[in-house]
Amino acid sequence: MVKMCHQLKGDYLPYQLSFNGALAHILRLLVGLPYSTPGAIPRQLKHFYAMVESLILEPRRTRTFPRTVKQRPQRYARNKKCQ
Repeated sequence: MVKMCHQLKGDYLPYQLSFNGALAHILRLLVGLPYSTPGAIPRQLKHFYAMVESLILEPRRTRTFPRTVKQRPQRYARNKKCQ
């Protein structure tokens, strides 16, 4: 995925590409390679690297609510007079 990022125009990092999409394209390429002629492999690799632009993820949304840590529920009821 790092090589794919270098092929793109612009400053993209590997986490900005879809992992599942990249995995699907790589598996599709590997499944088809045994059935292709040796002369067709460079063309298939060019086509593979040309499809990288379709793997770019959209930027993350900002949070609407801040992150909070919820309190753990008490196992036993507490006597309110002792507090």
